[in-house]
Amino acid sequence: MVSAAVQLLRPTWAEISLSAVRHNYARIRELAGARRVMAVVKADAYGHGAVPIAQCLAACGVDWFGVATVEEAVELRGAGIEQPILLLGGLYMSDPADLIHYRLVPTVSSTARLETYEECARRYRQPISFHLKIDTGLGRLGLPLDRLQHFLERYQQLEGLELTGVFTHLASAEDLVASQTDEQLSRFQYALRQLPWYKIEPAWVHISNSAALLTRRDFPENLVRIGALFYGYSLPLILPPGCPAPEIPQFRPALAFKSRVIFLKDVPSGTPLGYGAVFHTRRPSRIATVPVGYADGLSRALSNRGRVIVNDHYAKIVGNISMDLTLLDVTDIPGVEVGDEVILIGRSERCSITALEVAAELNTVPYEVLCSIGKRVPRIYAD
Repeated sequence: MVSAAVQLLRPTWAEISLSAVRHNYARIRELAGARRVMAVVKADAYGHGAVPIAQCLAACGVDWFGVATVEEAVELRGAGIEQPILLLGGLYMSDPADLIHYRLVPTVSSTARLETYEECARRYRQPISFHLKIDTGLGRLGLPLDRLQHFLERYQQLEGLELTGVFTHLASAEDLVASQTDEQLSRFQYALRQLPWYKIEPAWVHISNSAALLTRRDFPENLVRIGALFYGYSLPLILPPGCPAPEIPQFRPALAFKSRVIFLKDVPSGTPLGYGAVFHTRRPSRIATVPVGYADGLSRALSNRGRVIVNDHYAKIVGNISMDLTLLDVTDIPGVEVGDEVILIGRSERCSITALEVAAELNTVPYEVLCSIGKRVPRIYAD
């Protein structure tokens, strides 16, 4: 890993621990019990690199993969992934023939899509299987309950289609105070009770996301859809007052975001730093320049607020983060030299910065922080 980082022409990179991914997979399997596991690797596996992560998880024995787009699915097929792939967002405007060519399973949320898929199945003389998504309260994609009867009646009239899965998407599974998850479960159970009337027995029923996997055991499902936990993260649980936190297996963050000091300078008190001169030193200071910026995924909103790790000490970001460069105050850190490693996300012996911590500073979720790490940041994979 070190030798690979040394060879980089621009010393900014992300280290991905495949052993952490495998560890997280084992913990997920424990929690899933008899249920099968779908690994969600959309958005380039949450910024970790879809192909290496999928290949790692395929070797572990994961049962399904979930992606957002046909392009993401095609990338996996091109890399030799053979597991079933669910298009979580549906087909959008892609050619329905892609479903057959790449052996993909689309999500269906409306009757209109059935007509398109039936025509494709007839043209290629091959059945097309799909998963029906029920909107139980998230309000994005999904068939509304009041249209379920019409959908099932129309499905029965068509040929070449196979409804092999039914699922819904939880909106706030991490919130154990609100009643929304129970309300969504009740609506989904109602939908499931309608299926036998139409002689429909889906092979796959799935509800749980990462937060639900940690907190619920009462869902009528045989498949779980997990994204964040594979990468070592989940949203903090919101617990009722006085309620102890559930016992949760340890998950390991798989990604570390790093750079190196490329320039050092000593400046007097009162020196303006960065675009807009929004920061002035209040004492004689030692300032380090690091070749990473908002084009790499280090949010500009961390200007004058964020921190990094240098030589096992925390260093404050000073001045406005620019597109390619960031300034650090290393005055109180002994022995900093050009070439020293800078940890933006990750840990040293005594210090740690997680994507969850960065997200809290930015008032967002850790998944956005991870997905924001740009394509020009090379990923280095370590076992």
